[in-house]
This record gives sequence, structure tokens and C-alpha cells, in this order.
Amino acid sequence: MPKVSIDFTKGLVQKDGGGFAVNSITTVSETVTLDATTFLTKAVAAFTNNNELTLPSTADTGTIKLIISDSTNNVVVKGTNAQSSDVTLTNVGDMCLCVFDGTEWQVGRSLT
Repeated sequence: MPKVSIDFTKGLVQKDGGGFAVNSITTVSETVTLDATTFLTKAVAAFTNNNELTLPSTADTGTIKLIISDSTNNVVVKGTNAQSSDVTLTNVGDMCLCVFDGTEWQVGRSLT
């Protein structure tokens, strides 16, 4: 079975090997409103305690966003249209998984 990758420029791409990958990653080091299409957002070490990430106000139903902290500073994920209040990622490796259900973001989190 070939390896299948989702590339947001090329679409579905098949390669030798096996498995599945999503090639949609961005790194952030300052306050930003996230877009509705990037799969993985990584808050890097330069991200400071005064910075925030805001989920987009809307997206296609089923859109998935994974946010991971690679910073020892607090990473605040704000959901202006989420079922939960703000989520603060406090350690390297903390993450939240956000899924847009057609009405609002459903936010799950894993904190170390």
C-alpha cells in the first residue's frame, strides 16, 4: 500500500512506503488569528506570555486544527466561537485538538 499525503497545494499525493501524513504546518511566535485551513500550528520558544492564538470564527464542518506548544511560556488559545473557555498550554508538549462542528469549535486538550 502506498504512503498517502495530503498536500494543500497538490491535493492527495501517493509515494512509496506506507502510512498517512498531512503536510500543513505553521509555526508562530506572536499573537495571531489562526486560519481555517492549516492543520498543525506549533507555538515556538519565542512565544511569550503576552501572546495569544485565536481560533478562526468559522470553518468548514469537520475542520481539524492541532495546536502544540514548544514554548516554556504560556500559550493561550482563545476560542471566540468555541464550546469551552480559553485554553492555556503551560508546558512544552501541551496540545489542544480543535474540531469545527459546523456551529462552533469543539476543543479537547492534553496537558502535561
